[in-house]
Amino acid sequence: MRWLLLMTMVVMTGCAGSKPSRFTDAQNRRAQASMDCVDAAEAQVASGNYAGWTSGETTCLQRLVAADCASRAWAQDGDAQSSEAAARYQSRVVEDCGADLTERVRAAFEAGL
Repeated sequence: MRWLLLMTMVVMTGCAGSKPSRFTDAQNRRAQASMDCVDAAEAQVASGNYAGWTSGETTCLQRLVAADCASRAWAQDGDAQSSEAAARYQSRVVEDCGADLTERVRAAFEAGL
């Protein structure tokens, strides 16, 4: 009897521990790609020489680089949802940069840093 009770507890604990994700595999891939791109952009911008730039300009450049990287990664899914999400993300980054999206930020981004 004790063995049956123990087995029941093990089975119940195992079932309770596995909660399904509310995100799709594609959403999880996009989130991971975004985080990886933010890390890579941070390192890439940090290694550059942006003396005299404001912190807003360097942050804007970093966000532009990360958004471009993420958009390319998301495009690999090949579906319309990923493409639309990438376009919205890039537009939001450009809007959020505001006045920090200066000519030198644009030039550095377009030149690939």
